[in-house]
Amino acid sequence: MDVVTENISSIQLALGVKALLNLSVIGLNWQVMHKSFMGYFCISLAFLDLVQIVNTSIIYWFTNFAILGFHITIYHIYLLLQISTLTYSILHWPIFIIAGLDYYWTFPFSKPLSLTRKAVYAASLALVWISAVMYVFFISDYDSEDSSSPVEHHSFFKYKVIKSQCASLSLVVLAVITCVVIYCRSGFLSLFKSFRGESYTEESSSFFFYNLDLDEGYLKKPILTYIAVCFIGTWFPFVCLQSVIMVFRIDVLPYLELNVPWLCFLNSFLIGAVYWHLNQDIAGLKHCEIPDGFCNWIFSPNPDCIKKALPDATSVTVAIIITP
Repeated sequence: MDVVTENISSIQLALGVKALLNLSVIGLNWQVMHKSFMGYFCISLAFLDLVQIVNTSIIYWFTNFAILGFHITIYHIYLLLQISTLTYSILHWPIFIIAGLDYYWTFPFSKPLSLTRKAVYAASLALVWISAVMYVFFISDYDSEDSSSPVEHHSFFKYKVIKSQCASLSLVVLAVITCVVIYCRSGFLSLFKSFRGESYTEESSSFFFYNLDLDEGYLKKPILTYIAVCFIGTWFPFVCLQSVIMVFRIDVLPYLELNVPWLCFLNSFLIGAVYWHLNQDIAGLKHCEIPDGFCNWIFSPNPDCIKKALPDATSVTVAIIITP
């Protein structure tokens, strides 16, 4: 019993830290969290994690009690955790795809979020969560009767729920980033040589300058370089962390994999991908409000102004500004 208690205490601590981290990230980026499907999903995930830590704490402190004739024991913490973890483990790719389609259809995000879109996001969230739970109970190999004892609880938790979509999605994202860096290596070298950091009041900004050859017809490669620098410059520590986890095959607790920082990382990746795909020509880029609380996606001067102000110019220096 002492071993079980220690395990549950560590689980509660991990869940508590995750819930606190989720709420902190959402609070710091609230102005953009309610402007996209990904933001809505982050809010729902943080709420469900908070509900889970409250429920597990109640069961842990009261140990044995009955609700409407149903006897609740400390081992039901494992049961709840198994259900939530299995549900979370199958949501990485669906959320990634749905959020990508959302950005593809709503780019350039210039219009305010209408009541209809809010209703669509809410309905989509409900459908996603209900479908995931139904998959766990009716399609997957989960069987609550197999978890009737402490040993079975621990065995199920350790071996069955470890398979998650997080590793495959992380591998794909890192592979894309690597390919982009290799493809734009010349642009990266030029940008890093032109790096300059400056401070304004209480904020510090990083400046990268790129000499754009206008005779090349506003090629898509420089735009991809800009976007990659903005993304990697903002998320470089997280990219390194994901790389270490993948290279050394570090096992991450399955109930911690789906979290708000991870979703914000994917959010920035998707916005960058859609930004480049729909605006491959630099003259077509638009200054718009992008639902990303981490990457600023600022290109200065505004590419729209370059063509108008310098119609006969052969080259121009464009700055990329990264503000943490």
